[in-house]
Amino acid sequence: MSPVAHLQYGWWFAHWRNFTRGERALIALAGAVPDLDGLTFLAGGDAFYRYHHILLHNLGATMGVAFLTGLVFWRRRLVWLMIVFSFTMHMVEDFVTNSWVQHPWLPFSSSGVNLSDYVPAWVAQGVFQALGVGFILGTSVWIYIRHRRTPLEILSPALDRLVVDYAVLPWANRCGYCRRRAHFQCDRCDRRVCASHGVIRRGLKVICRDCGGS
Repeated sequence: MSPVAHLQYGWWFAHWRNFTRGERALIALAGAVPDLDGLTFLAGGDAFYRYHHILLHNLGATMGVAFLTGLVFWRRRLVWLMIVFSFTMHMVEDFVTNSWVQHPWLPFSSSGVNLSDYVPAWVAQGVFQALGVGFILGTSVWIYIRHRRTPLEILSPALDRLVVDYAVLPWANRCGYCRRRAHFQCDRCDRRVCASHGVIRRGLKVICRDCGGS
């Protein structure tokens, strides 16, 4: 499963309670953090195959994350718990959707686990992975419908709104000036506008013609 899919699972976990934007970002990012050990490819193929899914995909790394995040969030225990939970679930997601050997008990035990020891590899790689990706795409759509936000919010709420509006608004909205498909919504009056009747100002704010746009 890709880091993006893991991030989306973390994004789902981040909506189990009413967290702040910053808390949502940390919980979501924690779901993808274990794949940072994939950066070992910078040291060559041998290092990548030796350490990817090893260095940060284990109990020792989980304990380290729990300790470090606990130093910051010990007063907000639910946030602390969800960050550690999101990090840990990355390994569970990998186990269920892949057919490679993992060593989740390092550094305390080097014993490996592999789902293909119990089901055919094509079931894990094909069926379970497809179901997992389909499920998380569905939850991402549900979160957007209910909360009007996507993981792009982690980078910038304004960017999130701009990109998502561009993709979603034209399906059911027309420009308030020329009736062409509307890709934007004015941040001042909420009028739906096309690219010709709205401008993107500083801070990625969209302004229609009547509100000062050209």
